[in-house]
Amino acid sequence: MKNWPQAPAASVAARSGYPLLPWCNGSMSGVLKVVLILAGLLFVGTAVAYAQLPEPKAHEFPYLGNRGVVWIVAQLHILFAAFILGAPIFVVVSEILGWRNQDIRYERLAKEVTKVTVILYSMTALTGGLFIFVLLATYPQLTAWLINHFFAVFAVMYPLLFIFETIVLYLYWYTWDALQGPKKLRHIALGVLLNIIGLATLIVIDGPTAFMNTPSKFAEGGMDLRTFIETTATLWDKMNNYSWWPLNIHRTVGNVVFGGFITGLIAAYMYLMAKTDEERAFYDWFGFVGNLIGVGALLALPFAGYLLAYELCDYDASICPYMMADQLSMFFEMQGAMVGLIFLGSNYYIWLSMKRIEGLEQIRMRTTTLVLMASIPVVFMLIWTKFPIPDKFALILPACWVAFFLIAGRFLKWTVGAQTLVKVAFLMVIIGNAIWMTPHAFVATQALAPDDGSLSLPHGELSLGFVTISWGDLALMPAKNAAAFTLVFVTVVNYILYNRALRQGRIIWGKIDFVAQFVLVFLAFSAIWTMTRMGAARELTRKYFHVFNLQYDFTPESFTPTLAYSSWVFTGVTLTFYIVVSFAIILTLRTGKGKAHAEASKAVPAVAGAE
Repeated sequence: MKNWPQAPAASVAARSGYPLLPWCNGSMSGVLKVVLILAGLLFVGTAVAYAQLPEPKAHEFPYLGNRGVVWIVAQLHILFAAFILGAPIFVVVSEILGWRNQDIRYERLAKEVTKVTVILYSMTALTGGLFIFVLLATYPQLTAWLINHFFAVFAVMYPLLFIFETIVLYLYWYTWDALQGPKKLRHIALGVLLNIIGLATLIVIDGPTAFMNTPSKFAEGGMDLRTFIETTATLWDKMNNYSWWPLNIHRTVGNVVFGGFITGLIAAYMYLMAKTDEERAFYDWFGFVGNLIGVGALLALPFAGYLLAYELCDYDASICPYMMADQLSMFFEMQGAMVGLIFLGSNYYIWLSMKRIEGLEQIRMRTTTLVLMASIPVVFMLIWTKFPIPDKFALILPACWVAFFLIAGRFLKWTVGAQTLVKVAFLMVIIGNAIWMTPHAFVATQALAPDDGSLSLPHGELSLGFVTISWGDLALMPAKNAAAFTLVFVTVVNYILYNRALRQGRIIWGKIDFVAQFVLVFLAFSAIWTMTRMGAARELTRKYFHVFNLQYDFTPESFTPTLAYSSWVFTGVTLTFYIVVSFAIILTLRTGKGKAHAEASKAVPAVAGAE
């Protein structure tokens, strides 16, 4: 690894392979971006003005229908927004690491991801404006009602935050080369400010979004919901509803996951198109960092999702069975499959990455770790069946179980090899995913299981004294929680093993198995598809309401779509987003690339700990 000293902007640009970017550089692309962003702001202003018109007429879209068109455009906008809000978080962290550690690789990673972010920011504005126009054309009364209730959000807060974010993003990008050396902290401060504004934008727009699922209830007295919202409720009352902060947390974590896997996609494309060993070495490392970010945030995502689901169920008891045992049950079956595949793919990438570490066969871990990993699904399911969450023993007993094995590992010196541990970890991911997907009965949604039990889980119970278990318990929430914890725990163990291998072995960047790049592509595609499914399921919990218990949906499309139809929508949206992002990556990073980066990591053996 080579150190990079602080230097004038010109020399940094020369070493990194990027030209200095004055404000007038790339004028045509800059003008296009500004036009797209101004168009988005114009759309928002038009929406606010249009909402003041009396009784605007709704229009009907052919073929897809009004709901289908709004669904597709809104989901595309959310996907672009998720990336431009999630990517800057780790971009700034990467820039700080490059500055503190004098490592040019982190600086280059941050700059290349930001370059893609800038072009996709224009698409976010364009799809957002298109979404407003489509919504006005298809659901004018609903749009007018929402804007009237959240006028300050749609007419003041959101446009101003959007303008500020646009200014700061382009300042951050176009001053990159100028603010080097002694001025580097100023550029990092711009990045921090960009993230603060982006997070504020997310929080503000999540208010109306969460309100549609859980409109605020009157805390005291007997005032009904409609009267409270229409007469007494303030803007803060409407914003500060049951699911607002859980949605903020879930989306923030999800955006980081999303940004990490898209970063891995960037690395995979560039690795596959690399012409030199130096480029392959850098983009190999690039992909490793992207996967690390995506998986690291993914570990927290199931718990953020549980928090959001808990608040939805706490708000109205009918929502919970509707999600998990009724119309949306198969959506959550598919979610279990996709999340399990993402965890499996991530762990497979870890294994492919470890295989090129010299001396891996000498890396060993305690046998107690393997036993603990294998015991979690059964033991935690039994504990949570007897003491359901949030009982205090539901936290104390699992913690004691883990602590027991950690302490035992200090005294028992038996060890297992890295390859054995990884194989068991793969098996546990598959078992955890199978438990997560196990239904009460293998029948269609809302259909009754045959009386002969031919499509139900096997019968029979086993009494363990303090608790009785049966096959049917695999379909209950204690088993699902144990399965989710298993996926998280196994991934943490694999990363601990990988970190130990990095410190004790020798690695050759750029020599990873070629299949690893396709794993990164698969992870990005799966993350996009899963995000579209999660968003649809959350919105469908409103059932036959536009705004739950306030605005009925009397249109012919007021029904829960089947998983088959929805999957086609998810796949179409995912492919569209994937194609646009792929084009942006190739356009921004490949077509304008000149000479190879002189400071990229060399594809020669190096002490892994020093890397």
